[in-house]
Parts: sequence; structure tokens; C-alpha cells
Amino acid sequence: MKRLATLMTLALAASAAAQTSLPSGAAQVTAQLLAQTAPLSDTPVPANTARINYYRPDGKYEGWGLHIWEDTTKPTEWTAPLAQTGKNSFGVYWDVPMREGWSKLNFIVHKGDDKDPGPDQTLGSAAGNQAWIVSGNAAVNTTRPDTSVRVVGDLSKQQAIMLGRDLVAVKPEFVQPGAFLTLHTAADASLKLTPAGVDGGSTLTLNPVEGGLSAALKAKAPYLAGYALLQVREEDRARVGAALRGQVAVSSALPDGTLIDATGVQTAWALDDLYTYAGPLGATWQGAKPTLRLWAPTAQDVKLRLSAADGSNERTLPMTRDASGVWTAVGAANWKGLGYRYEVKVYAPSTGKIETNLVTDPYSVALSLNSTRSLLTDLNDAAQKPAGWDGLKKPALRSLSDLSFYELHLRDFSAADASVPAAQRGTYLAFTQAGSNGMKHLKALADAGLKAVHLLPTFDIATIEEDKTKWKATPDLSKLPPNSDGQQAAVTAIKDADPYNWGYDPYHYMTPEGSYAVNPAERTREYRSMVMALNAAGLRVVQDVVFNHTAASGQDDRSVLDRIVPGYYHRLNVNGGVENSTCCSNTATEHAMMRRLMVDSLVLMAKAYRVDGFRFDLMGHHLVADMKAARAALDALTLPKDGVDGKQIYLYGEGWDFGEVQGNKRGVNATQINLYGQGIGTFNDRIRDAVRGGNPFGGLQDQGFATGLATLPNGQPQNTDRNKALQLTDLVRVGLSGNLRDFTFTSALGKQTTGGNVNYNGAPAGYAASPRETINYASAHDNQTLYDAVVLKAPAGATPAQRTRMQNLANSVILLGQGLPFSYAGDEILRSKSFDTDSYNSGDWFNTLDFTGAGNGFGKGLPPAEKNADQWNLYRPLLGNPALKPPAAEIARAFDHYRDMLRVRYSSSLFRMETAAQVQQGLTFLNTGPTQTPGLIVMRLTGTVNTANPYRNVVVVFNGSGQTVKFSDPVLAGLNLSLHPVLAASTDSVVKTSTVAGSSLSVPGLTTAVFVGK
Repeated sequence: MKRLATLMTLALAASAAAQTSLPSGAAQVTAQLLAQTAPLSDTPVPANTARINYYRPDGKYEGWGLHIWEDTTKPTEWTAPLAQTGKNSFGVYWDVPMREGWSKLNFIVHKGDDKDPGPDQTLGSAAGNQAWIVSGNAAVNTTRPDTSVRVVGDLSKQQAIMLGRDLVAVKPEFVQPGAFLTLHTAADASLKLTPAGVDGGSTLTLNPVEGGLSAALKAKAPYLAGYALLQVREEDRARVGAALRGQVAVSSALPDGTLIDATGVQTAWALDDLYTYAGPLGATWQGAKPTLRLWAPTAQDVKLRLSAADGSNERTLPMTRDASGVWTAVGAANWKGLGYRYEVKVYAPSTGKIETNLVTDPYSVALSLNSTRSLLTDLNDAAQKPAGWDGLKKPALRSLSDLSFYELHLRDFSAADASVPAAQRGTYLAFTQAGSNGMKHLKALADAGLKAVHLLPTFDIATIEEDKTKWKATPDLSKLPPNSDGQQAAVTAIKDADPYNWGYDPYHYMTPEGSYAVNPAERTREYRSMVMALNAAGLRVVQDVVFNHTAASGQDDRSVLDRIVPGYYHRLNVNGGVENSTCCSNTATEHAMMRRLMVDSLVLMAKAYRVDGFRFDLMGHHLVADMKAARAALDALTLPKDGVDGKQIYLYGEGWDFGEVQGNKRGVNATQINLYGQGIGTFNDRIRDAVRGGNPFGGLQDQGFATGLATLPNGQPQNTDRNKALQLTDLVRVGLSGNLRDFTFTSALGKQTTGGNVNYNGAPAGYAASPRETINYASAHDNQTLYDAVVLKAPAGATPAQRTRMQNLANSVILLGQGLPFSYAGDEILRSKSFDTDSYNSGDWFNTLDFTGAGNGFGKGLPPAEKNADQWNLYRPLLGNPALKPPAAEIARAFDHYRDMLRVRYSSSLFRMETAAQVQQGLTFLNTGPTQTPGLIVMRLTGTVNTANPYRNVVVVFNGSGQTVKFSDPVLAGLNLSLHPVLAASTDSVVKTSTVAGSSLSVPGLTTAVFVGK
């Protein structure tokens, strides 16, 4: 009580001084006594409800909402937060409906993309049913905090950002005329904030830099463009390196001692300036002797904990630090196979303390079960290689433009495949069973032309148990009704204890996931065996990589990077909180050593595992410079030197623009538009939405080109709009061109336009410089499968054959366009996940792939409530309708069609042009302008006959209407067209009725017909 009384007295005095002697800006940031809160008279918390109370010192609550997930009965989408329930004596509050027996509520207070304070927050039921959140403070208080007194400054925040070894950016109000600006440092983390300023440690003097940030610094950190810039005075600069190995703060005080502000400091760019390192990291081998190196420039000490692989007989050994902040230990020949960890003594801003962390190696290439220890393993040892590995030959690839992708989750592939030995189901070794249903299916796709399997993440995953004896399984759910909520309840009950997860939660980047191995200790050898088996089937291997976030940060047990160099590897907001717009702890690949970790991981996967391409999760959260660095490192790999032709390794990813990087706020980020001309592919959401209708965030029953918009309306009023149909058809045409920015064609308005001038939700539809920069797709692991979308959008009276033909039409648009086609595993066999929009943790039950064609997964019950409950009323009658579950004949028809389209694509290089100039010269559209026939796209391809192209002319007709269409155009006269021989031999009797006579073509409804002329 004495301390509180003293603080209140000092605060009153400071407030009075501020009102009489300070500039208004300084007065606003000086300690002050805030209005006392009213006596508590808040309403009780209702049953099965959690209350989140929120306080803002400025009293401005308008627009602030609550994003909620986990055990709530009404999880929110980011764009539609929970509205405030009301005001109370603390501030405002939200009453969140919870499931009976709830365990935890995850939440974020936000206003648009502004989060307060930033990180995900959690209320556990064990702590009560209320939380009190104070703006800017990450604490989840479970008793009401005192908000009546506020002291100037906050050393728990890091509102000062170092932009180099001696440059510090601060908010403009930090710099007042005559103010003393000081950098404080304490190796023992003893800095304390008092009303009189920062106490403890030692100081370095800072001087204002006239003019603020230079143009180069603004380009480096655009979000700080309006900040003031300070510089460590010249005589103190040699002390900066040592200062960064402890607690660091900045203060501003007036000559009379009045404190203006004080805050902690973000130091990542200073570390880059002082300690960027290009030498070896992790374990390297000289014969049988390893050398271990760890980059930890802020560590005060690092020791090596060496043990047996199981952790027994652990002993501690010293490590030595060099000028680059790298700690080294030289081993002996008998170290091979041993386990190791690092003991890192380091200041952690997240706790404000010197922490001693036991942590694995970020450069681990082998791990013990559940990643408790790194293992000293030489990947070049013969024991790590399956027979024939060193002589592995890749399937031939004429050009990167020939690539096509089949996206596959490793466990989905074989978990339900009875033709795979039980012990190998859901593992790497399932791919080595050439006679299994799954491998015969993949081989049939490869024989038709498919070039690559894209595997969802297989690096070491934080959220899958590797000890298979601990796995939990759902009981038999097959007897439950097809529209019951019982299946999802059973799956949800064990969702974090079963072996299923998509794996977008990285733990260690350079080691394969252990749960996917028959024997986790043999994971390297088993992964390599998988690559060999896929290559032998004629398929390249693309690996999904997730460098935009880690599974954890701070002092979390599964936080590897942040417990070695705290505050460095993750992207921080202006208060020092970890950004998490990607769902988890966002990494900062704009920092040199995080970028290096990404690039080194790619190079290792290319060289040691012969991976042929990489798909980047949320690539827009990286910078273009990051991607260029990755491209350059891979391009440098050669067959003679590295056993790999790096120029044949393809890069692509999600170029979405959102979160803290949106609009180049953190530098030029790797978005669809910004990657123009880089030769790196991005997913084309334009063609996806136009083909399907609606989008992943709404419009579930909105129809598109392939699902009957304006030609087979489903009864929803928006689906009779002819103008909308013509607009979406333009988007499809742009996609068929390879989504080229500068491709010229006649629009629905009858005017010459370019792909870049076609509108897509306020952005340019076309954005690519060449076809290989576009990944065309109609469905992916995210959101609902193509078949589920077709069921939602097709007319209620559609026949099974019509639904199949809609799916086939969508697939044919993707497979016959310029750009690189991408399909989700099961697109070719009508795969359903019973409408699950996000099945990342929905278990084997909802994610089953059946390569026998006996079923497609439709009617497995209502999808899990967490992401789908708000649509259950729409789904329930559909899942209960047996007519919507396709018979085996329709599944077979879809598979035949998909392979037909692959054969057509690879019959002529005209479908795989390499440059924008070739596309502009060789591709034209007929049936354009305002009088065009809705639902009909006629694409003409022309080119020189050669060994890669036997046809002078190809005409593709996509008929999205339900009726036979007769189309005439004088351009067609004399082309000597006939139905493509693949289609003439097809099992589809309908497409065989397509005809050509002179300048006229006749094509049945919901059919893609390809005509060729030599």
C-alpha cells in the first residue's frame, strides 16, 4: 500500500507539472491520474458464457470487436468479429457463448487488421469465466486490474526499433526540444522504470538525426516512415554489440528530469548489421568428426548438452563464441548418433528476464522421437540412403512450362488403403507399394501426363504425436446417419490426440516428420524411398513449405528460434508483440538470418532429398527479395557439383496480400502483382472463383461458369444475372491466357482490353508476365472440395451425370489453359469432405481418399462445428439426400475425363506456351463481346507444326450451358477440324456427339470438346 500511495502522489505531481510546464504533446504521454472507476455494478456472467472485458485509456471503443475460436459455440470469421455486448464499469465487454464443459477460449481484440495488443490470447476455464484486457498489455488478467494509475512509459513494450547497429527509430513525440535521449542497457536485466525515469544498468547517448529516416531506411521499413530517427553518438558505438546481449531500453527526458517516455527496443536489424554470418551452421562433418555451430549473438553463454539418443547420460560441454556471434563445439568420432541440445543463457524480452533455455538445433537434420533432442547424423552416410539413391534419375521435363501438380496430404494418400500393409498406411513407405490402389492411381495419372505430386508439409510438425502408442482413434462411425452431428463430435473429441493434421505448424524445417515414418528413427531413409518411388512412377516431388510462421514463439516449449535469439526471428508489431496474421507466430524473413534459414532449408531439401519444387504457404508474407534469394541459391545448384539441376526446381505459392505486410508496409512483399517477371508462380484465385462461383468466404450457392450461372440457375436470385455471367467468363478467358497482365482480347463489353484491365474485386485480374507465373486451380486443400461446391451450386434437380459433368468442365478449364494446372487430390474422382471448409484437423474420417472408386466421402456426417456450424442447416438436407452421393460409374467417368484432359494437354505444346508473346500470337477467343452466347468459351490455338506440336490449329469449346450449342464463325472455315483423337476414343459417349461442319461446331451441354486440324 505504501508503494501504491507513493506512485499516486508522484503521478499527481507529474500530472500537475505537465499541465503547467510541458508542451501539449508531452503532457499527453506524461504520468497522470486517470478518472477513478465507478463502483462495481456489472451484470453477472450468464451460464455457459465467457466474458471478455476490455479497457482503453483513451475511452475510444468504436469499431473494436472480438475474434473468437476454440470452445465457443459461435466462432467468428476475421472479417466479422463479435460485436460488443455492452459497457460496464471497466470499459466494454463481450459475452461469448461457450460449449458446455468448455476448456478454453482463444480470442483477439481487433479493429480491422489492428490487433490490441497483438498476440493470440487465451482464457482457460480453470481460471474462471472472465478476463480483463488492458489495451496494449498482453496479460490476460483473470482478476480485475487497477486502471486508475498510469505510469509514463513501459519497458515491457518495445516501441523503439533499431534500424542498424547505431540507428533507432522512435515515435515522433518521443523527441521533444531539449530532451535528453538515452539508450539504457543492463546485462542482468535489471532496468526498472520509475516515475523519475529508467533506473539501473549503464547508458549510451542518443542524438536526433535531422530529417528522420533516409529514403533507404523508409524502403527497408515503410511502416516506420513517419518515425523520428536517433543515432548512438560516435564515442559510444563500440559498446552497442555488448549492449545487445542484455536488456535494452530507450528513454526521453526533459532537462528538469520530467520523463517523456521510455520503452524497450527491437534489435533485429542491429543484429543483422553487426552479426550477419555466411559460414556453416548446425552439424558439419569432417570424416567421422562433427563440428557444431549455433548462431546466437545475444546469448551470454551457450553450452552443449550431449547425451545418448534417448537423453540418458547427458553431460554439459563448453562452447566458444566468435565475432559473428556463432558458438562452436568440435566433436569426436564417437559422437555420431548421439543426441544434443543447447543450453542458452539469454535475455528474453517476452519475460523481461535472463532465461536459461534448453533448446534443439534450428539446423537439426535428425531428431529423437517428438523432437526432444537433435541427433548427430550425417545425411551422407550409406545407412541413410535406400539402395540406388545416389544414382536417382529424375523424370524427363522438357520445360518448367510442362509442369502440372497434384496436391496430396501424405496421410490421406494411404490411411484408408487396404492394399497397403497396415504398418505402412499413412507413411512415406506407402508410396513404395507399386501395386497398391493409391500407387496404381498415381501411375495412371502420370501415364496420362501428370508431372508432379505436391505434398502438404512433411517437415517436423509441432502438433502431431510421433509415439504411435499414444494415438487415439474414433469408434466405428459408419452406422450413423449421413447428416448426423455425431461423427463430427467423435472426431472433435480426439482431434488433438489422433495422428491427423495438415502440418502447417513448423517445428524444425530440415528434418522430415517422424509420425509419417514406419520407424521415426529411419525417417530420412524412408522419405528418400518415397521420392524414389514417385520418381519411378514418372512423377516429380514438390514440397509444401511454411516459412511464414512457426508453431510457437517466446518461451513456449516448442519455440526453437525465439529461445535462442529472442525477438529476432519473428516479425514484431510497433509495440514489440509478435505478429500473427498468418494464424501463428509470423517470421521475419526480411531479417538476414531468418532469410538464410529459409534458403538453407530449401537447398538442403533439394540436395539431400532431391525435392523438385517448393510451394510456399502464404508467400505474400515474404518479401520479393526473399524469393529472389531463394531462386538464386537454387539456380546455383548443378548436377556435377550438387547432384541437382537447380534451374529445374520450380517455386510457387500463395501470393495473397493481407495482414501487417499488406500494401508493402514491410517492404515489397511477394504477392501476385509484385512478383511480375520473377518466374515464380502464384495461385490464381480469379479463375477459381469464376469457374466455381462465389468465393471461399461467401456465396456458397453462387454459381459460376462451370456450375450453371445464368444457364442452369439453381433458384437463387443472383444466379440469373446474364451480365455477371459474361463478367465471370472474361475472368475465365484471362485465366486461360495464363492470367497475363498484358494479354489483349475482346471483353464482354466488346472492347479491346488487357488482362490487367479486367476487374477482380477492385484488383487487376491479369497480373503475370509469363504463363509459368500462374497456377490455375479450381480447388485445393483449403475450403470445400470441387465436388462439394458443385453440389451446393447445381440446381436441386440436377442429375448425377450433370453434377459430374460440371466437375469435369471445371477440371477441363484448369487443364487446358495456359499457365500451370493444379488439382487437389480427389478432384478427378469427385472427392467430397461432406462440406468441411477447413479439414486441417478433421481426422481421417472426413479426409478419406478412396482410390477404389467405391465412394467419394459424401455423407460422412455434418462437418466439424468449429468452422462449419453456421451452415449446418444448409448442409443437413443435402447430406441426407442419397441422390447426391455419386454412384461408382460417375466416379469412374470423372477419372476417365480427367485423364483424357491430361492426354489432350500433353498432346500439343500449344497448351503449354512459354512466353507472353507466344500466347498473344497463338491464342484467340471467339464468341466475345456483348452478344456472345452465355456459358460458352471458344478458344483457338495456332502454331507451327513440330515434334512437340502435331497440330496447326486447335479449337477448344467449353460449353457451360445445359444445352447443345451450335456455334459458327467464318474464322473456322478451312481449318480442317476434327474431334481430338483422345476424345474420339473416350469413354464419354456425349463428347463423341460433338461435330464440325465447315465454319460451324456443335457441342453438347456441360461438355468440353477439343477439335484439331493439321
